[in-house]
Amino acid sequence: MKKAKIIIKDNAPFSLDFDDYYFNSSDGLSESRYIYTNAFELNKEKTIVAELGFGIGLNFFLTLKRFLREKKDKQKLFYVSFENFYIEKEKLREIYQTLGFYEEFKDWLEPFLQAYPYCKDGVYRFYFQDSFLDLVFGEAKEKLQKLDFKADVWYLDGFAPAKNQDMFNEDIVGLVAKNSKKDTKILTFSAASILKKSLLAHGFEVQKVKGFKKREMIQAIYKGLELEDKFGYFKTPSLKNPPKKVAIIGAGIASASLAYELSLRNIQADVFEKKDSLGKGASGNINGILSSLILKPNVLLGEFSQYAYIEASRFYRQVLNLQPQGVYEFAHNELMQERFDSQKDNVLFDIVKHQAFLRDGMCIKPQEIVKTLLKKSGANVFFEYEFLNYTYDEKFTLYFDRERVLKDYDVLIYAQGASVREFLNYKFMSLSSVRGQCTHLKPFLKNTHALSSKGYVCPINDEINMQLIGASYDRLNQDEQLLEEDDKSNIENIKEFLHDEKLEVIGGKVGFRSYSSDRFAIVGQAYDENFYLQNYKGLLWHKNKVQKRPNDFLPLYFSIAHGSRAFASAIVCARAICSMIFDEVQMENDFLYALHPARFLIRQLKKGKV
Repeated sequence: MKKAKIIIKDNAPFSLDFDDYYFNSSDGLSESRYIYTNAFELNKEKTIVAELGFGIGLNFFLTLKRFLREKKDKQKLFYVSFENFYIEKEKLREIYQTLGFYEEFKDWLEPFLQAYPYCKDGVYRFYFQDSFLDLVFGEAKEKLQKLDFKADVWYLDGFAPAKNQDMFNEDIVGLVAKNSKKDTKILTFSAASILKKSLLAHGFEVQKVKGFKKREMIQAIYKGLELEDKFGYFKTPSLKNPPKKVAIIGAGIASASLAYELSLRNIQADVFEKKDSLGKGASGNINGILSSLILKPNVLLGEFSQYAYIEASRFYRQVLNLQPQGVYEFAHNELMQERFDSQKDNVLFDIVKHQAFLRDGMCIKPQEIVKTLLKKSGANVFFEYEFLNYTYDEKFTLYFDRERVLKDYDVLIYAQGASVREFLNYKFMSLSSVRGQCTHLKPFLKNTHALSSKGYVCPINDEINMQLIGASYDRLNQDEQLLEEDDKSNIENIKEFLHDEKLEVIGGKVGFRSYSSDRFAIVGQAYDENFYLQNYKGLLWHKNKVQKRPNDFLPLYFSIAHGSRAFASAIVCARAICSMIFDEVQMENDFLYALHPARFLIRQLKKGKV
């Protein structure tokens, strides 16, 4: 991603990169309304608007303003916009003030700027009333290939084709078609023949209409073409009807984030917890750290960890008003130092020698986050409901201990911790349960930031006069009792932060976390193993050919195996599951495929081992 070279010229933003104006210099608001934001109907329960060329965000804020003014009770707006030229947030505010737009949009502009991301490729979500903005930073062609959604309306608002041909060529238009549905509407200021030819070549019906202060401009309607897909086995079948009743098993952060996201889509979830209160499982620690793995560039696990970390931090700021204090990570061996050295140019990490400061990291209170999200969601939480099994006949019937039965659920989601293994019957999915013990100490170190090396040290929790350190990692031990040797090990792992302090152990907590064999979470719809074995048995020879998409599977979804970084990954994975259930804008395919429940089987099929 590049930083935009932008000036104000003739009272309008002007790009030095493209030698062109961002919009009409005399009446940008009227131009945008005429060409884009008032040129389509807002009459669906869910409208997805996609845009090439976010610029200063004017089209988005005008669309949002119109939507909030006209929307009916349950309507939602999803807006996804692509931009490869980054404008600093101070510059954005200055532009709005200079152009006289600031007062009109400040109620949305200021929250947007507070959550504005760094100059780094990625997909960044913003939350507004009944509205979601996904701001996509990076090359449009690459990002359009990696994202899957079906827009109702497209704004093609790059600079003029003569100045920016790459934005209007056949490759880009083909990817616009990939992310369109039948009767998707194309809106653009341009009347260029290169654009018209590209649209016609990819299944659009094109007409020319009167332009804004010019003779004509293009509008188009997508008539639909059958597109090939080499990754059909990773696609999630759409539900025939939007769900009305959803059950979630478990009441940790995976469940709480799902319940919250579902509530934004008018679903009041039922959450079932086998314990008698919140905070008894792995999400129940008094304190914890929100941080990221630091691996070498282009390692997918590291890239996903960064994405989950920054999006979780932005989520907690937008939704819970939590403010990052920052986290210090320390390289404690040569391999970690190599990784730190390789990430010195990463804007998420301020790295000096063996030390990395993650300014968006924070010491969190897991119990409070879970409790607050569940409260905000309005979910019905059922304590002491131990889930046993289900049956499905167009609706789920759930069976619990003490012979309790609940019926008529459209969707079921597993969001348990380590106990989820008892309910999975996949031959090719391997999960492990890992015991972790945190140690509670009398305050001993006045650190204002969380410190993480072999072990980690949270700042003092003033409410209970305690300091938490952690955490042990044991795949073999399933003992729920606190172990003295684990306290000793935790203290040994933080010795680089100690001087002559005398430490007093005053308590601790044991939790069990679930991990997959490749350390990615397992997120997505349950799959039919027999269907995969039958339909993809030739992947060894046909992996580069078009693959059949799965048929209708059970509406059972997983958000499991988040390991020790669930307070990062659970946030983006809750969005991902909602995008599957409600057919919304999904996360980038590289991540989605790495999380897919069937990935272990697909790998074996590709190697011809099944």
